[in-house]
Amino acid sequence: MAVHAKDPSATVDYSFDWAAWLTGSEQITSTTWAVEPAGSDAPTLGTVVEAGSVRGVHVSGGVRGARYRLTCTIETDAGRTGERSLSLYVMER
Repeated sequence: MAVHAKDPSATVDYSFDWAAWLTGSEQITSTTWAVEPAGSDAPTLGTVVEAGSVRGVHVSGGVRGARYRLTCTIETDAGRTGERSLSLYVMER
C-alpha cells in the first residue's frame, strides 16, 4: 500500500483510476470513501471527484504524526465490487 505524506493544514485530492480493472463497457455505479481510524480528529473527506473511470476525494485535516487508511470502494453495473486503499501520514511539510 502506498504511503502519502499530508500536511495537517492542507486540503489534498487523492484518486484511483479504475480503467485497467474495469472490463469492456463496464461502468462504475457507486463510490464510497472511508478513513480509518475514524473519529473527531480524523481527516475530513470533502468533495468527491468522478471523471470517467477515475474516482477521487478531497481530504483535509488530520493529526500531525498520525497514520490513517483512506479506502475507496466501488460497485459496477456488472455487479462487481472493488476496493483500493492508501496510507496517509500526517506531517508538517
